[in-house]
Amino acid sequence: MKYWFTPESFHLAASSLSPLRWRLLAWSLFAFILFLMLQAQIKFATPNFLVWVALFILFSALQALVLASFIFFFQILPSDSARTRYWFRLYRVIEWCETLLFALLLPLPTLSFIYAVLSVNGITLF
Repeated sequence: MKYWFTPESFHLAASSLSPLRWRLLAWSLFAFILFLMLQAQIKFATPNFLVWVALFILFSALQALVLASFIFFFQILPSDSARTRYWFRLYRVIEWCETLLFALLLPLPTLSFIYAVLSVNGITLF
């Protein structure tokens, strides 16, 4: 049986995205600071556009943070350097748990932002 999400496929993706990891972390930090500064400026009479820009910055910062952590987690697979069968199996269990976790986490910030946009505009999904 062929799986879409495996530690190896995530490792390949993380290896190809590896040069971006520090830029993603820097963007995430910058975007969080920018969001906090914008949030301090938002009052009751603030135009909706500025509120949506602030929310977009927040969700893009979250997405960048999740992508950077994905790269750091899957850049090197510990099971590749395991010397005994026990450590190999333990590392594989951990890698599969991380794979399942990131399969859920990777799309979550984007989906949350889309849900927020749709729910505020009166479109109900559920």
